[in-house]
Amino acid sequence: MSNLVAGLAARATVLLLAPAPARAAVAAPCIAKSGSDATETREDSSVDEGEIRWTASTKYKAEYQHANRAWSYSGAKIKIAPDSATTVNDLNYEDFSDARNAAAGVWSRHPGIAATDLIRFNKARMDTFDAATRRMVAAHELGHALGLCHKSGSGKNAVESVMWPEAARYPDVPTDVDKANHRRLWG
Repeated sequence: MSNLVAGLAARATVLLLAPAPARAAVAAPCIAKSGSDATETREDSSVDEGEIRWTASTKYKAEYQHANRAWSYSGAKIKIAPDSATTVNDLNYEDFSDARNAAAGVWSRHPGIAATDLIRFNKARMDTFDAATRRMVAAHELGHALGLCHKSGSGKNAVESVMWPEAARYPDVPTDVDKANHRRLWG
């Protein structure tokens, strides 16, 4: 009997010391009610055959490199790689300057055969930001190129996400919520 009690006590101790099961991150809904940012679809992305091939003609090299690395996390299904002589360019990083435009960055889809989508950084805004905020903008815009929509950073449906629409202080790498949305969209 004492062996049985000792065995049960040992098992109970192991159960008490075992870490709690990790909670799986839950995908978050889009905050837009209509338009291209109201849903997450593969068709509304820069992804072509499981990858994004990119080129760059921007002064924000450190920022787009950060975004490329951030979205190439372990388990990500979409390959993000530079364009080469044997691939088709899917996305170009470039700059513009418009002091009247409040956006620091903009992703735009250009559908069509051999069309190249754009992530454009607004120098009038980006140049006023510190390096961390510029990285956030780049990661956010690449999230759009991957087909992700804006997430809520306030209210009852608030989530921590690189896809918050404000360039205030959102994360500069995909959060668990972002990864869950990416997984839901791409597997």
